[in-house]
Amino acid sequence: MIPRQGSGLTRGAVVAVLVFLWLAGTLRACLIWMHDPLYAYANSYDQTRYTACFRFYPDRAPDVAPELNSPEAPYSHFRFMPTGEAMCYWSSELAFGGATALIWKSAELFGGGRVHDARWVGTLRWLALLAVSIAFSRAWLVRGNARAALANAALVPLVFADPGNTLYLSTFYAEWTALLAVYALAGLVLLWRGEARSRRRFVLLALAAFVLATSKIQHMLLPLALGLAWLMLDRARLGRMSWRAAALLSGAFLGAYFQFVQIGREGLMMDTIRQYNRADVVFTALVPFAEDPRALLEEIGIDPACARYAGKPAWQLPDLPQRACPGLVNFTRGREIGALLRHPPIAVAIAVRGVRALDPWLADNIGHVEGQRFAKLPASVPTVGRVLHAHPAVQLVLLALPLVVLAFLLVRPRLRAGAASLEATALVVVTMTATLGVTLLGDGLADTAKQGHLVIDAALAWLVAGLMMCAPAGRRSLKQAADALAAPVSPTRSRTLR
Repeated sequence: MIPRQGSGLTRGAVVAVLVFLWLAGTLRACLIWMHDPLYAYANSYDQTRYTACFRFYPDRAPDVAPELNSPEAPYSHFRFMPTGEAMCYWSSELAFGGATALIWKSAELFGGGRVHDARWVGTLRWLALLAVSIAFSRAWLVRGNARAALANAALVPLVFADPGNTLYLSTFYAEWTALLAVYALAGLVLLWRGEARSRRRFVLLALAAFVLATSKIQHMLLPLALGLAWLMLDRARLGRMSWRAAALLSGAFLGAYFQFVQIGREGLMMDTIRQYNRADVVFTALVPFAEDPRALLEEIGIDPACARYAGKPAWQLPDLPQRACPGLVNFTRGREIGALLRHPPIAVAIAVRGVRALDPWLADNIGHVEGQRFAKLPASVPTVGRVLHAHPAVQLVLLALPLVVLAFLLVRPRLRAGAASLEATALVVVTMTATLGVTLLGDGLADTAKQGHLVIDAALAWLVAGLMMCAPAGRRSLKQAADALAAPVSPTRSRTLR
């Protein structure tokens, strides 16, 4: 893929490859976000929590309640509607929703119609990703590391533009915001390895951690886990805490506090979320793996008769969870952890089943095609998700590789000096394990693939970037090209780098 001339690369060749990767990724993403009928994930109810903040909802028949979910298919057109109490969920995702609402309102002020295209939010999401990717590659080039610049850009067509991610573009789910935030956080941590602390760097890294923590409840502790991992690495290598760990922990604590305040909010929306989460944990994660389900339920203060709901997610119960199952209101995270500590086989079974439940990467419990009923993305659209689904062993290897490599890197000599490969792999492993762990503990096995989609993303990004960074060909040429791009060029200097 990397053009060479003699023993070196031309300046233009590196830039040309970078531009090609960004264009290829954008063209691939266009297959999803610009398709008509719309290809996107349908609304399983979560989207309403964000769109209600700005009072816009799918453009449907007048007799359909605006807040009603539509899991059978996505909608490409929305309009502003007056409603009663808004079920507004606080999240960094609202930045995209708010920007979209502003564009739509501006269009109305200038004589546009009152029905608006959801592809606007997809456009904003993709432009944000491209901006971050371009900024990182440019920064790597300035530092003389063309290989890292190309590895970073390769993530755009090979990972970010995969339908496993781009089906979120023209939706109002928070998954894309979480993906963008963890990408920015990881990129900054690696980019500023060995760099001196500055106010700007500290604030940007803390902000990335805060945005990630506030994207979804499932990710509220992920930046904290990353910060603690960096603190431990710093203590092992340096004997002290670095400014990067301090920045991560600062943003993580602020984001976690934000989410704890949100969890404690009163109202129908938060009460319903708490009910569904409790039911999902009990009936999809605990009861199915208990030797005596009725005894386990009695132990955690729930009516033993509720064992009949074993294996059912909350939305399949005959009524709201607390009405369907007496005693569920008393189930707390403390009781959950206590039950797992008293019954280790259940904890092991949940972990094993949780890894398997990450399949399929493309959510299959909701529709993907507008105007149809639970239709899935056509087979003609390529995605690595189908390969992983068809070959479960390949997915297991993909998920296991970063853990194996991290174990190897940790036992290598000279850990105190540190290594970029160690830091990159640690970022991926902590992201994978923390995301899956919080998903299983907080929502059981009800929707593991969707709630834990970052696990597959992290593993894929590690594999793609790692293969490019480790490729033996052209290392010297790439370094020479990067040095030339980072340095001023005289008019008489040859554009071919020897």
